[in-house]
Amino acid sequence: MRADHVVNEMKKDAPKEPVFNAPWPAVGLSGLILALYALQSHFDTRDVVPYAFGLNPTLLFSQGSYDTLVTSMFLHGSWTHAGFNAFVALVAASALVRAFGTNGRSVALFFIYYLLGGVLTGLIYCLLFPQQNILIIGASGAISTILGAAIRIGKGRLSGTESRWVAGVTIFWIVMNGFYVAAAMQQGDIAVVWQLHIIGFLIGLFSIGVWMRLFRPQFFRAPDVN
Repeated sequence: MRADHVVNEMKKDAPKEPVFNAPWPAVGLSGLILALYALQSHFDTRDVVPYAFGLNPTLLFSQGSYDTLVTSMFLHGSWTHAGFNAFVALVAASALVRAFGTNGRSVALFFIYYLLGGVLTGLIYCLLFPQQNILIIGASGAISTILGAAIRIGKGRLSGTESRWVAGVTIFWIVMNGFYVAAAMQQGDIAVVWQLHIIGFLIGLFSIGVWMRLFRPQFFRAPDVN
């Protein structure tokens, strides 16, 4: 099969909306990530907050610190960490918000999906690696979830998990994630857990269909406007 044919097929499945024409909830989420880290880095010069509110698999079940599944999402280890997450959040959230809508109920459903994705990602990681005595902070699990979901969003339909577009973005995400992890580890970030990113991505990839049919069935009746 010719390479240009594969590229053309991927483009046909790709979202047509421009990424930087971002709806306000996507901009708000990205801005919130940066604003919270600005406050964290300014006021918490001794890194007390991450150790108090970060996620530790060994403590989650032994001490019942289940609140850290949520609080850890609002903390980051560096500007590189926060900036990368803010950028991916802007791109992924833009596609999802357009599919969900921007009225009050739709925005609430988007943020609930975002938070549930982060919590479920963290919980699954801790179940798989309960003896990992490490500190995990960042919104990477939630953002990976909405990214996995966003790449399936089309005009009134969801791209199949076997489509060239979805497969291409999945490969790109894995490769880019590898480069990011290597760079973050060199800078001494508190914890970069690549498994968390993959878990979240897969959750989004396979859960968005059920979520949309339960809470946004009208999405599938949207006209296909070229």
